[in-house]
Amino acid sequence: MKKIVITLLMGALMTRVSFAQKSNKGMEMEVKKTVMAFNEAAAHRDLEALNSVLHPDYRVMANRFRGTPGTTLITREAYLGMMKDGKVGGASYESEFRQISVSAHTAMVEISLKGNGTSSMHKYLFLVQNSQNEWQVISDLPLVVD
Repeated sequence: MKKIVITLLMGALMTRVSFAQKSNKGMEMEVKKTVMAFNEAAAHRDLEALNSVLHPDYRVMANRFRGTPGTTLITREAYLGMMKDGKVGGASYESEFRQISVSAHTAMVEISLKGNGTSSMHKYLFLVQNSQNEWQVISDLPLVVD
């Protein structure tokens, strides 16, 4: 009897672990799609698409950006204004996902973006799910690699 109980418990545990792994892989794919949509919208300066993937509290945190001292914070509104004015965005990159980590309704993505004729970037993106369970980028920590 003891063997049967242990076997049943192990089976239930394995089923739960298997489901969690499948669920997490699905979440990682959703996060990846959101990041790709963000990159595509920035490449085309598509403000409408950016509005859907950027969280209302989105911030760019640029540390020592292009050799400047200190950290620069850029709000969502300022970022979209810079995008509209052609000061940022407009370049396509080849993306290499280095890491995607999902914990419940929060995710972190480490990604390398290789430019064709432009500077390459290494970014850490942080995403959250909104009340409709849609992933949105809430924070962008870029490092320009010349």
